[in-house]
Amino acid sequence: MSDELEFFEKAFAEADPAGQPDLRAPARLKSQTFSRLALAQAESGPLLSIAETKASGHGLCFFEELARIAPFGEKFKRRNYCRACHARKLAEMMEKPPIYWGHCPYVEFQK
Repeated sequence: MSDELEFFEKAFAEADPAGQPDLRAPARLKSQTFSRLALAQAESGPLLSIAETKASGHGLCFFEELARIAPFGEKFKRRNYCRACHARKLAEMMEKPPIYWGHCPYVEFQK
């Protein structure tokens, strides 16, 4: 094999993304970004109600399910429950937090 061919094969192998380590954004960054976007969305107007969220095909986390069955008004059911959830804070501070709620976006960011 010529030196030139060997040089190019080595250069292409180093530039190949398949050969590189996983270059995805860290879960902490995804969590912080999601929190800021959800906060900005809540400030710009009312959020979808829990019933509307569920009807659109999205799963509800543990706390949203509790709020869905709670006998409170519609204003209560349009809150951003992530703001009060411990999973949000753990996910923003740790790369692999010990949270396992189903349908939690912060758990999904860990995958």
